[in-house]
Amino acid sequence: MRPARVVPVRPDFRDADIEDVLAAVRTSLTTGQLTQGAQVEAFERETARCCGVRHAVAVASGTAALVCGLRALSGEGGGEVLVPANSFYSSAAAPLLAGLRVRLTDVDAGTLAPGVRDLERAVTGATTGVLLVHMGGMITPDVEAVAAWCARRGLWLFEDCAHAHGSRLGGRHAGTFGAAGAFSFYATKVLTSAEGGMVITDDDELARLVRLYRNLGKPEPWRSYHTVLGENARMSELHAAVGRVQLRRLDAFLTARDRVARRYTAGLAGLRGVRPLLPQHSPASWYKYVVVLDPGTDRQRLRALMREEGVQLGGEIYELPLDAQPVFRGRIPAGEHPVATDLCARHICLPLHTRMSDADADAVLRALEAALADPDVTPPPRH
Repeated sequence: MRPARVVPVRPDFRDADIEDVLAAVRTSLTTGQLTQGAQVEAFERETARCCGVRHAVAVASGTAALVCGLRALSGEGGGEVLVPANSFYSSAAAPLLAGLRVRLTDVDAGTLAPGVRDLERAVTGATTGVLLVHMGGMITPDVEAVAAWCARRGLWLFEDCAHAHGSRLGGRHAGTFGAAGAFSFYATKVLTSAEGGMVITDDDELARLVRLYRNLGKPEPWRSYHTVLGENARMSELHAAVGRVQLRRLDAFLTARDRVARRYTAGLAGLRGVRPLLPQHSPASWYKYVVVLDPGTDRQRLRALMREEGVQLGGEIYELPLDAQPVFRGRIPAGEHPVATDLCARHICLPLHTRMSDADADAVLRALEAALADPDVTPPPRH
């Protein structure tokens, strides 16, 4: 099979970015300050300013951001957290690693996120908090209602913002609607530091605890005196240097991604068999452009046909609901979440990255239309 001409994701570094990273790495290697130094502190400071919060705490990965944030929120007390059933492994694994129990919730078909009614159906007397995931970079318009519901019930709200760099609703950045937000800077994300994560919050005590949990439970960074059961979740200076040059280009990245997304939206208008899921706010990160397929569509055949036309689709968000993952059998109670299960089974994500041209987007649309016309892909209409 020939290589795809249009790939789903591609990190974006200009020559000037690379030179800035190399200069920072050279300084770190020369001085010997390889972790928790000036680059990490600057990355934290600049992220806090970008998101409009008091604190940003850099960690080693998006998963570490979730684990450290959840430990800071729940302490040693345990409890149960509500998690959307259609999310990534880490959204369920992190609470378990933090000593919490997980109960899955269903979601809204238009936002991929739970609303108050979904949470009401899932909440129990053991529930202590909600992990709200901004899937594909979409902030649900119900986020303030969800936050108010949590407040009335005495529950904390923690936002998983791994997909939502730059996404804002009503002028507020993702991660600022609850107690804290967790970001990932993995290689595929809107912003990357190769590996890395960040917890943002306005809560001084919560930020202090996240810093404690990320550094082996040590109140003094360089002294081997430990007060809580923390872990090594520190971000290196080298990763922070990469993240800083990416953060400087966030606005340009959002503009480029929005251009491709708008072209998709215009091209999909009137195309039978598909329904795009569109953010109800701007700016949106457009981490993924999600298209729901009609029931009965053969997704694997469609993916294969598009690949033959030179278009490689991105990974779904996500192919399986969390309770279908083998690792969670016996760890997460069985539940009913028909909307999330259905959406997992019949959506695709179109390629979307900052280096895509209009011609690339048009090639994707042509390949999708051709694949949908294949009788082995699309079921015949019902009479």
